[in-house]
Formats: sequence, C-alpha cells, structure tokens
Amino acid sequence: MTDRKDNRRTRILAELASVGIQFPVSIGIGYLMGHYLDKWLGLYPILTIIFSILGVVAAFINVFRLNAELNRIEKEEREEKE
Repeated sequence: MTDRKDNRRTRILAELASVGIQFPVSIGIGYLMGHYLDKWLGLYPILTIIFSILGVVAAFINVFRLNAELNRIEKEEREEKE
C-alpha cells in the first residue's frame, strides 16, 4: 500500500514539475486554434483572444487539480501516522 502511495506522489510531483512547460503550451495551443479559426471565419482577433484565455484557464485548472490531489495524498499519510 505504501509503494502505491509513493508512486502516486512521485507521479503528481513530476506533473507539478512540468507546470513550467504546461502554461506556455496551453496558451500556445489556444492561441493557434483561435488564430486559425479567425482566419477561416474572418473574425480576427475575437477567437484568438477567447482561445488564448481558455488556454490560461486550462493551465490553472490543471495546476489546481494536481495541487488538490497532492494535498489529499498528504492528508491520507498524516491520518495513517496518527
């Protein structure tokens, strides 16, 4: 059981370490999607802005999700020690 928790914790810590990459990639993907849709639909820059903002929101949601999972694992470990 402890090995499983250690593996989960290591996986989450590795994902948190990749946050520096996740932010620009999420924003970049949102920007590119919006840019190409704007070109296709002729709405420049409306969709570029909207999709860029959605990329930022997606990056923050991922950070909060990972943080919540790490906190939950730490809480379980503290309860087991008591």
